[in-house]
Amino acid sequence: MPVTQLAASQLYHACNPADLPFKTTATVEPLTGLIGQERAREAIDFAANIQADGYNLYVMGEAGMGKKSLVSEFLTKHSASRPDAKDWAYLHNFDLPQQPKALSLPAGEGAQLKLDIERVIKELQQQLPYAFDDEYYRGRLRAIEEASRQHRVRLFGALQIEADKHGVVLLRMEDGAYAFAAQHEGEPLSGEDFEDLPYAKKMETEEAIAKLQVAMQETLSEIHEWEHDTANKITSLNDQVALEVVTRQIDFLRHAYPKSQLLQNYFDDMQFDIQRNIEMFLKNEERQEEVHVDNCLKRYQINLIVDNAELHGAPVVYLNQPNHQSLLGCVENMAMMGALVTDFTLIKAGALHRANGGFLIVDAEKLLEQPFAWEGLKAALKAAEIPLENLERTYSLVATVSLEPEPIPLSAKVILLGNRDLYYQLYEWDPEFAGLFKVLADLEDELPRTAETHMQMAKLIASTAMNEHLPALQQGAVALMIEYAARSINDGQQLSLHIGDMTDLLRESAYWARKYQQAEITADAVDHALQQRLRRVDRVRSVVYQQIQRQIIQLDVRGKRVGQVNGLSVLSIGGFHFGEPTRITASCRYGDDAIIDIEREVELGGNLHAKGVMILAAYLGSFYAADKPLSMAASIVFEQNYGEIDGDSATVAELCALLSSIAKIPLKQSMAITGSMNQFGHVQAIGGVNEKIEGFYDVCNLVGLTGSQGVIIPRSNMQHLMLKPEVRQSVENGLFHIYAVDDIADAINVLTDHEVGVADEQGNYPENSFNAAVAARLANWAELHKHDKESSHEASD
Repeated sequence: MPVTQLAASQLYHACNPADLPFKTTATVEPLTGLIGQERAREAIDFAANIQADGYNLYVMGEAGMGKKSLVSEFLTKHSASRPDAKDWAYLHNFDLPQQPKALSLPAGEGAQLKLDIERVIKELQQQLPYAFDDEYYRGRLRAIEEASRQHRVRLFGALQIEADKHGVVLLRMEDGAYAFAAQHEGEPLSGEDFEDLPYAKKMETEEAIAKLQVAMQETLSEIHEWEHDTANKITSLNDQVALEVVTRQIDFLRHAYPKSQLLQNYFDDMQFDIQRNIEMFLKNEERQEEVHVDNCLKRYQINLIVDNAELHGAPVVYLNQPNHQSLLGCVENMAMMGALVTDFTLIKAGALHRANGGFLIVDAEKLLEQPFAWEGLKAALKAAEIPLENLERTYSLVATVSLEPEPIPLSAKVILLGNRDLYYQLYEWDPEFAGLFKVLADLEDELPRTAETHMQMAKLIASTAMNEHLPALQQGAVALMIEYAARSINDGQQLSLHIGDMTDLLRESAYWARKYQQAEITADAVDHALQQRLRRVDRVRSVVYQQIQRQIIQLDVRGKRVGQVNGLSVLSIGGFHFGEPTRITASCRYGDDAIIDIEREVELGGNLHAKGVMILAAYLGSFYAADKPLSMAASIVFEQNYGEIDGDSATVAELCALLSSIAKIPLKQSMAITGSMNQFGHVQAIGGVNEKIEGFYDVCNLVGLTGSQGVIIPRSNMQHLMLKPEVRQSVENGLFHIYAVDDIADAINVLTDHEVGVADEQGNYPENSFNAAVAARLANWAELHKHDKESSHEASD
């Protein structure tokens, strides 16, 4: 196919506002869900419904593609038809306090149980003191205590009578001990008076005291046994009084929750513990005691960590800042009396607890950034339970006492949101990943442009404007945004599905519309938003173009040069891409079949660029030296390039420069060229075609348009053209030209105005043709090579 000079109408794939069946988006039916993601929706539906281990979901797509919106919207609708999720709580373990028990309840019952237990404890705090303050109880208690006192009096009275018979008195010492002493007229004798007694009297008294001491021990032993019996009687009385009150309250709980055997056992343990510690409900005199009592009574509470009372269906939880604690929960500590303490009421739920029975959505990159979070999630999924670990204890060199709560069974689907690179890295480097995340939802990046998809995009724009509380868009504004969706991905036949970028443009357009007091977003507002967005980021581009204008970066846009051509590259800086024309030069001489890629030699060229140079060498050999040695040494360089270069989009430009150097035929410097090629000289599509054309146009416009300047592109890139209005207008006015080519011969034809020349059956090219000049010089070098080889043989002979 011959060279095609493109008309202005071929440089932009417009969306005609008249084709949109509305005046403003205020009348457009909102879009539900995202467009063009049927494949991903099917994967999400499959993952949500399959009931098998490991079928968790990875949603793949770049940032701003609407991954979270798509998943959340689908799962929210889906979860409404799922069974209600359970409440989860932890209970005190009366047998092993360090191992709290996990309790599941139907949704809403957890909060009710918590209220019921709190009410029971308050009732006991009120009723038990009242029961123990009852006159009947006090009378029985006094009777027991009085019987004990009287028995004590009788025993000591009998002991005193016996002592009186022997002239001895029973004394109560200051420390509470009992002792015997000799007496006279009822008064104990001093030590001196006792010594003054006759010897016989002293011996008689001492013998009596010794016998009385034995009797005293027997009396005290009997009193101790009696007091122990009295204490048992009081305890039995207290138990009898408390039993009725406590049983009445605990029975209320037993009857309220008959279906849970775990709760029935817990209520039994709770009643036994209350009756064993009844004094906690009676001592309220001092604040210090109140604090102690309150702390003790905490063990009867329940720690409701997941309350699904307001939830209907399965939960859908999005964890914005995932880490080990927010994901799996934790056991907190509190400072008390200078020490860290904990109990089951300090157990805190993680996102997995809240998502249990439903779905958990997590940003994969954020998850992997946090220590232990990824390993913790995998451990929970593999074990199908949620362990509560204290990381400080696990990874500390200091031994600490903490809780070991019973793990809660896990029944939730985990959805990771991430990009493609992260998915492939996890799949490659984590052997457990594929078994835990068996379902992939791969979001589409682009959508073919049709009248139907234009309308779908209009609905999406209308929905976004409504959700963001932005003004409605006029017909022309929607058309311009659709065109932007194509231009932003350098493809006139496709639409970008980057929802985040479109939403940002919508917000910015609304800002300018409001600033200029427009009730609706107009096409001018969208265009102004795009121009302002460009202005905010194009300082570097302006500097580069000014350097070219001032010849600091040397570039010719007029005249002709041998071995020199204008190539086109794209610079990317902070998300902003712009085209930069680059001078490519080639030099050649007689040599040993070597093409030196200077960029590669100095480690500025990447593998793809090196591949392009190798293809170039292969083309030269097969096309011009199929039957003779390619006796040539050549070098190719990107002039004034100080950064890395990669890609093969300059292969055609490099070949043109090299062939010009060989043929000594100059190339037009008013033209720039881009395109990759294969070994047969066929020109292939490249990326960034719009930025490249506009970059060369901007430089030519700065220097001055002459009417002869233009760009050569691969024909297969015509479908990608979405050029800005200034370029289209200059083409329309004949001041700038764009040519589409299929092979290297077409490019040479445009660059030289020379007949390229097609070889006849004998392989000869037409005289004065471009290829004839190339072939003639290569043939000359081949002859030199042959002569040198023969001379070398003669010299060796």
